[in-house]
Amino acid sequence: MLPVKSASIILKSRRKCRLKLYIWTGFEPDWYDGLAFAIARSEKDARELVEDFYGDVEEWGKLEVRPLTRRVARSVSGGG
Repeated sequence: MLPVKSASIILKSRRKCRLKLYIWTGFEPDWYDGLAFAIARSEKDARELVEDFYGDVEEWGKLEVRPLTRRVARSVSGGG
């Protein structure tokens, strides 16, 4: 069993490293708004992940950040 002080340090570091869901609506709009998302530790990290996947981003759109502490679902309807 870990000493109380060590356990406390581990719990604090886990809280700091929690992942969040970053969602951009209105991402790179053309005829219709796009959507981008990333699961990351920070907004900077999330943007880098999206850029690694998508390439250069001209218009990010509106950002929504959700902590991953409970189940969540979202959907986007197709346009046409």
